[in-house]
Amino acid sequence: MELEDLPSPVLVEILSRLGDSTELARCRLASRTLRSLSRDVRSVRLFCSRDRFLRSRAPDTRDHDTPFRSLVANLASFLSASPGPLALALAAERPLSAPADEVDDADDLHLTAVPFLARWLPLLAARLRSLAIDDYWLQSCWRPSQALSLIADICHDLVNLEVRNAWLSVEELKPMHKLTSLTLEFIRLDDANLDKVNECFPSLQALNLIGVGGLKEPKIHLLQLRVCTWTVSNFVLSLTVCAPKLVELKLKCVEPEALHLETPLLSELDVTIKKARAPIVVGEKLNLRSLRIESSDLCNLAQVFAPSRTIKRLELEAYGSSHVVDLVEQCTIDLLSTFPDIGELVLGPRAWFILPENLSLRGELKNLKKLTVHLAPEELDAAMITWKLTPLLTHARYCQVVMLIPAAASMDSRTHVISKCISNFPGIRWKWDTWKCG
Repeated sequence: MELEDLPSPVLVEILSRLGDSTELARCRLASRTLRSLSRDVRSVRLFCSRDRFLRSRAPDTRDHDTPFRSLVANLASFLSASPGPLALALAAERPLSAPADEVDDADDLHLTAVPFLARWLPLLAARLRSLAIDDYWLQSCWRPSQALSLIADICHDLVNLEVRNAWLSVEELKPMHKLTSLTLEFIRLDDANLDKVNECFPSLQALNLIGVGGLKEPKIHLLQLRVCTWTVSNFVLSLTVCAPKLVELKLKCVEPEALHLETPLLSELDVTIKKARAPIVVGEKLNLRSLRIESSDLCNLAQVFAPSRTIKRLELEAYGSSHVVDLVEQCTIDLLSTFPDIGELVLGPRAWFILPENLSLRGELKNLKKLTVHLAPEELDAAMITWKLTPLLTHARYCQVVMLIPAAASMDSRTHVISKCISNFPGIRWKWDTWKCG
């Protein structure tokens, strides 16, 4: 059977799963059938690679390639003939040789420029359900864009929006009531307290704010929000999350002046805070099932969430880079009184490294069913491992221990650690694996 003999819905599905618009263009040239059906694709990605970027700038080749933004406009015109839903992604890859602080005066890859979007976005507005734009930072970092306002004006059926590497204005932004998922990553946002985000995206169920700058006292107040990832890149006065339906939150910041959580249904919390300058305020008693804490102030943070007596999985990690542990204040966490019902305990490599001098874990963990340890690269001594494990496993009769050894460790080191652990703790069920450092 020839490819063209397959049913049309199957061919459209195949074309929709192609990784890039270049592959779609090749299929369009292969036959009339594929050209006709390629208008109906449900997903397409246009990607300007480093090689294409360099060719567009080199004197010998720049006149031979169609400008990337023209390719986008041409493809939009081609796809506009079909009425079906469409997910579109645009991305520009940054050259390896570009300095971090360089600014590019050109605009050939400024993908959030309103004049560029206005050329083709109206053609696809009725089809678009998902739009992702990964801008070229060297051109977008110094140009504020009203792309959000334009998208809100014409893309009324959009449910997912992702924008990366851009400076976004919220001037004249109108509500997008159908949008349920929003990702802003490495964005300079002219919305210091997130007032416009709360007002114009009221139906959000998933929100990802990663490295969003320009914030002062940001407050997420979204009544339908269920999942949120928030990585705060700059120092802010306070952070507030008010989301009555939120069940999963991943929060990363440095030293906030204040942190307020009004999330009564929250069940999974992953919080990374170097050190809180003021107490963390939890509006209502949480019903957490899973808690991960990464901090230089593990004990105080542990006490903040101790009233949630429903935690079954606890993960602890000391704040720092992959190989360096920040200064951690000496502390003792009584697991039995603080987290009496945990069935799974996970220790990150830096938390394991500072045991027990800076971090002491006490309590008879009779309910512990699983202990996962990321061994620190600096510490593959079997005697040291036995010394640290003994107080944790003394009362854990039915516990499985998952020992993750650094992937860079030699085979001899791995074999020695495994044999010693098995002989020193004969009643424990062991599982061995590796993890990559950094």
